[in-house]
Amino acid sequence: MKQFLIFTSNRQQFALEINNISKIIEYIVPREIPESSDFVLGVIPYNESILPVISLSTRLYGEDSELSQERKVIVTLWKGKEIGFVVEEIVGIRTVEESDIEPSNKELKISRDYIEGYIKDGESIIIILEISKIFSVDQEKELLSMELDQEDQLVG
Repeated sequence: MKQFLIFTSNRQQFALEINNISKIIEYIVPREIPESSDFVLGVIPYNESILPVISLSTRLYGEDSELSQERKVIVTLWKGKEIGFVVEEIVGIRTVEESDIEPSNKELKISRDYIEGYIKDGESIIIILEISKIFSVDQEKELLSMELDQEDQLVG
């Protein structure tokens, strides 16, 4: 059995394994970073450091999610660093049997590397995300360099 955090982004339910999540925090407007990708909303202060904040909807769908009172930031571990993903709503935590998880078929055009699999929930489908594969190599370089630039500015 695995435990997942279920949340909504762009009217679709997604899941992340609980062991990939550090914390869920309230959404605050991030400080924008010049010349960054559209999905990078900016940075916010977090635990004596800065936290890059990503719009999951913009990264996956190319459009920002609806503004809602329920908006949260899921702080996850990514490449040994913490990064925040803005989501529309936290649905809850669910324990799922391995047999209820449909693995992603990488041979199909509809599957992406960042889709680990699917959870069938009645008539709907919850997409399980593989957080370590959500960015391209160039996007990873941008995020890692942005974090270094911000740390230099905080120290300097």
